[in-house]
Amino acid sequence: MEIESLIRKNIRELKPYRCARDEYEDMDAVFLDANESPFENGFNRYPDPYQRCLKFILADFKQVAAENVILGNGSDELIDLLIRSLCRPGIDNIIVFSPGYTMYEVCAAINDVEVRKINLTVNFLPDWRKVEQQRDCCTKIIFLCTPHNPVGNIIPLSDIENLCKVSDCMVVVDEAYIDFTDMPSAIGLLERYENLFVLQTLSKAWGMAGLRLGMGFANEKLIAVLNRVKPPYNIGVLAQQTAVRTLKDRDGFRNNVACIRRERERLLQAFLQSGIFEKVYPSEANFILVTSPQADELYRFLLRNGIVTRLRDIPPLLTGGIRITVGNRKENDRLLGLLACWTNKLYPSE
Repeated sequence: MEIESLIRKNIRELKPYRCARDEYEDMDAVFLDANESPFENGFNRYPDPYQRCLKFILADFKQVAAENVILGNGSDELIDLLIRSLCRPGIDNIIVFSPGYTMYEVCAAINDVEVRKINLTVNFLPDWRKVEQQRDCCTKIIFLCTPHNPVGNIIPLSDIENLCKVSDCMVVVDEAYIDFTDMPSAIGLLERYENLFVLQTLSKAWGMAGLRLGMGFANEKLIAVLNRVKPPYNIGVLAQQTAVRTLKDRDGFRNNVACIRRERERLLQAFLQSGIFEKVYPSEANFILVTSPQADELYRFLLRNGIVTRLRDIPPLLTGGIRITVGNRKENDRLLGLLACWTNKLYPSE
């Protein structure tokens, strides 16, 4: 499949806004092109529009070429970029799954793109037969999330590869929680499938949610198109510099991930033994989904006592759900203490 066939005609023909220093990598120069302040304070200059230094570090870490990487102001910007670049408003459609991450639908609605929603199976996996039934010549993107949000389970990589193989549209694999699982990333399939786009983020395991840095990995032809569509300076100087420094501490990253995984197992066992929840779902992410007929009351009880969780009531498959992020040991101890109070009908805030 030729990737150009998926790109909107007006995007293929787009003449993007160009910065005078787009192709200039040597920073030892006198810059009189962009009407910036000449007084150095660390951020008086516009940032590198292609985040070259940061991309080289990420490319090395992910074992891909820098040309296969695009960075966004969070993964949400990349989701929007994909829909705007591939989907013709009022004509094309995307396929998403429920329950799932709703930002795919929000971006589609903003861009006047039809959303075809398919319920997951009872095991919270995509129903590939229904995908085939819903897909047509105007389907431009199928969004998958693995590990899945809000359940935390994974889609087998062989299923993702088969979808890429049989689809004539873009397959977007959102791997925001990939660092918390041993599951291999779909990045390893990029050399074989031009219609694959892998989303990852520095917000979760790397602890950079406040920087808003999403990563996209894809065929270099698609990356080149998206670079033309994105705003020229979408990642600020301070975000780039901070990310470069943080990414150098790989031992710290691994230690933090290991801690989250240990705490995840501790919470999982505590939830199972508590007798509070109808279901406690095993998780490959940094959260655990539980269900309870008293979900709303429990949620508000925790909220009154300073614990913020997330209600996830998404029928028909998910009712009375609460998604609980795995915190540090002190935070988790506080949560477990409040759950014990709830079990014993001791309500400290009332």
